[in-house]
Amino acid sequence: MSLRNLIVTMVIPLILCCLCELIAASPSDNYDPGFEDLFMTNNKPYENIPIKFHHPLPKWLRGVLVRNGPGQMEMGTRKFLSYLDGYAKLHSWNFPGDGSAFYSSKMIKSKSYISSLEKKEMEACIMFEGPSPPFSAIERMKCMMRNMDNMNVNVFNYRNRTVAINDLWFAYEFELQTLNTIGSLTPPVPKSKFPSFGTIHSMSSAHPVPEYGTSARFEIITALSLIPGMKHRLGVVRITSLEATEMIAEWEIDEIRYMHSFSVTRNYVVLLAAPCRMNSQHLMMTCTVGSGMVWDDDGRTIIYVVEIKTGIVHILFTKSVFVVHHINAFELPNGKIVMDLPTQKSSAGFALFEMSFLLNDTARMDVGSMPTLKRYTLDLPTKSVSITTFESGPKAPCAGELEFPVINENYRHSNYCFIYGLVYNYNRKGFSHFALVKKDVCNNEGDLMYAQPHHYFTEPWFVPKPGGNDEDDGVLMTSAFDGNTKQSYLLMIDPKTMTVSNRANMPTTVPFNFHGRFFDMS
Repeated sequence: MSLRNLIVTMVIPLILCCLCELIAASPSDNYDPGFEDLFMTNNKPYENIPIKFHHPLPKWLRGVLVRNGPGQMEMGTRKFLSYLDGYAKLHSWNFPGDGSAFYSSKMIKSKSYISSLEKKEMEACIMFEGPSPPFSAIERMKCMMRNMDNMNVNVFNYRNRTVAINDLWFAYEFELQTLNTIGSLTPPVPKSKFPSFGTIHSMSSAHPVPEYGTSARFEIITALSLIPGMKHRLGVVRITSLEATEMIAEWEIDEIRYMHSFSVTRNYVVLLAAPCRMNSQHLMMTCTVGSGMVWDDDGRTIIYVVEIKTGIVHILFTKSVFVVHHINAFELPNGKIVMDLPTQKSSAGFALFEMSFLLNDTARMDVGSMPTLKRYTLDLPTKSVSITTFESGPKAPCAGELEFPVINENYRHSNYCFIYGLVYNYNRKGFSHFALVKKDVCNNEGDLMYAQPHHYFTEPWFVPKPGGNDEDDGVLMTSAFDGNTKQSYLLMIDPKTMTVSNRANMPTTVPFNFHGRFFDMS
């Protein structure tokens, strides 16, 4: 055999072998290493642990970013069926303004959590989906006495008092610098023009909205009637402090509909009541909110528009649609009201947070329908509603499918251009394929996105640069996770270009969290 033939005989099999190894090592389209780690228990506390960023921090960045979400998914012999039920844990990133940064993380010491720890077993209380094994009939009876006190959704501040909240007229106050739980509180229910006998004021919203030009916030409150023949009530409340509340408007309703958020303009509060009815009787029987939610495909969506100054309520109707998160609303010079919403066909999206879905790589491939970003324009004199769908631009073909939306809060109640958010299944290869997007509602040529294979993000938060001239002057921050290295990190994005500007690794895994905000200390 010639030397040439010998080399060919030896080299070609070697090349083929290497190619086979490369092909075997190449990830498939739905490959998502480490994704399930984001939904595992991490209840270990941390307080003011120094973290190091790759580059110097902006000198103007001074404050605390706080995120809220589940931190523990089991207790004793039981496990939560839905991630929405996980025991609440707070995370914070403190920026003193001197170039340093610190990370803290602590469980919220709710009454049900403390009691469960003491008993070493999950205490029965109202949940979204409930546990496995399920509560017994006797335990379900007890849970109605305890209501729901797991504040794992959002955080807000009222005159320098910081609280963790859920969709309830109830909160847990915590210390901003240490994340220590101070205690539970229930703001006073404002005086009503209706009889209060036989009603329970419990349901509210996890997204209070600031009032334009004041330090007050608006919130909604539902009065559940326990007496047959007596109607339920829905109200809009101005909260000036955790001890001072005022009923702006209250009206009777035939049925309770689920509302997680709402919109506020300079002169109006706008509520969108989708045909997602709350069956209070079934909720009481099962002690689960999810089982009490009934979607009506044929039902219409009701839009309540409340005049802030007079309390007059206008009622409009539109086609069936489900909305979890409102983005922004403002008034046009002609008096019409504009409201931007990531819409969904039904309430089926809650199933995306069931543990049987999140921890099953095959199930995660089937996401179902995606959100659609739409603009609703309301004309009060004619009681008409017009709807426009935002098309995605060429640089971010998924921008119109965002959820967990945030804006530059300096532009709330005003005409604006930019929405930032999270898109799951952005490339149609599975739920775990996340992208951060910037949606330009003024010109979709300005749509931008950021995605990194096997990196998973949470809701971003926009921190405006003090004195910035442009709406997108600032920094976008999000809690992120590298699935390859199983490393959590805080990611900073330049909002103008949607490119990475900075990052810092965390000392522990930061589980997927729902909402939060930046508390400016400057």
